[in-house]
Amino acid sequence: MTRPMEPADAAGTAEVPKPPTGVGDGRELLQWLRTMRDRHPVWRDGTTGAAHVFRYDDLLQVLSSPDVFSSDFSGIMPPPDPDAPNFTEGVLTMTDPPRHGKLRRLVSQAFTPRMVAQLEPKVAALTRELFDTVAGAGDFDLVTSVAYPLPVIVIAEMLGIPPADRELFRGWGEALLSTNYELPVGAVPDGTMPEHIVGQLKDMHAYLLGHVQDRRISPRDDLISRLVTAEVDGDALTDGETVSFLNFLLLAGHLTTSLLMGNTLLSFAEEPEQGKAVRADRELVPAALEEVLRHRPPVVFQARVTSRETELAGVTLPARTPVMCWQMSGNRDERHFPDPDRFDITRRPNQHLTFGHGIHFCIGTPLARMESRIVLNELLDRYRSVDVGTPVYYERSPEIFGVKSLPITVQPA
Repeated sequence: MTRPMEPADAAGTAEVPKPPTGVGDGRELLQWLRTMRDRHPVWRDGTTGAAHVFRYDDLLQVLSSPDVFSSDFSGIMPPPDPDAPNFTEGVLTMTDPPRHGKLRRLVSQAFTPRMVAQLEPKVAALTRELFDTVAGAGDFDLVTSVAYPLPVIVIAEMLGIPPADRELFRGWGEALLSTNYELPVGAVPDGTMPEHIVGQLKDMHAYLLGHVQDRRISPRDDLISRLVTAEVDGDALTDGETVSFLNFLLLAGHLTTSLLMGNTLLSFAEEPEQGKAVRADRELVPAALEEVLRHRPPVVFQARVTSRETELAGVTLPARTPVMCWQMSGNRDERHFPDPDRFDITRRPNQHLTFGHGIHFCIGTPLARMESRIVLNELLDRYRSVDVGTPVYYERSPEIFGVKSLPITVQPA
């Protein structure tokens, strides 16, 4: 049943409720997002000057218009810390056309759907190995035992990184994630980093750069080699651009699968009949994962900046205005999704915004979907019952929604 709409105040003249201090289990944040969708669909924060966009159609307009809503924040961010490694050189998510198109074509030559498909047997084997480490245990933590380490190991395999160095990747992933821990929900990151994080990122940059330079001299059968040898119209990736992509792959690649698996079990715990339906019919697994992505998206929002003055939903946005795109809100918009707060694995269509839209649609989507499908099927194969325990610990970053620890109690099949 669709909830009646409240009158909108696009100009933002009515009092705006304060956002919750953190994402947590999402309940307070979802209530705030519902209020903002109804009363302040496009809201300019008088303190920061940033605009916040909450409705699906408005989000689609922003994400579909890179000429107006730029991904390049270099013009409004402070100069980068000269002591910190530059991980923004040529990052796809922070680059505009025409350079973005060439970068994406170069990366796509190496990071292909065929390559992801060829990885599937290896991912399945790695998943079984991780579950084997907790075989016989009636209780274990799904995230720390399987969902978190799996994508890190997979990425290391893709890059041709020695198994002994996998723990380095896990530590660097944590460091990258923690850079925004102290920011409030919806805040615009200012690019500054604590000194101890800078040190870890320096180590990571040097490590990845070493592998990139090695592959230029001695290519192998791995993703780094394919990246450094990719060419479009005589153009190739620089060392800095290659390292930036590898950094992004590490952060985004390991987070999405880890958070998605935890969110899937939480969704099934809240709606057990939906979980039973998936167990009874494995053909429902892909659709169930898509509904989890809509209902409990790992990514809360993403940012853009206006390249010129524009108008959105009746609100004038000056040039150089940061724009926070609340995908989590768009995924719950009653104007687009009937009964949006209901978790429904049979929902059709399900055009959620979790992986973005337009030219910046997430290039790693096939990998995240494949890993999550394999983990969920393996879990259902091994155990006839899976119950979520306590305590559940949520991630602290204001940009993501999910758990960092999820104890479960299982009974073998």
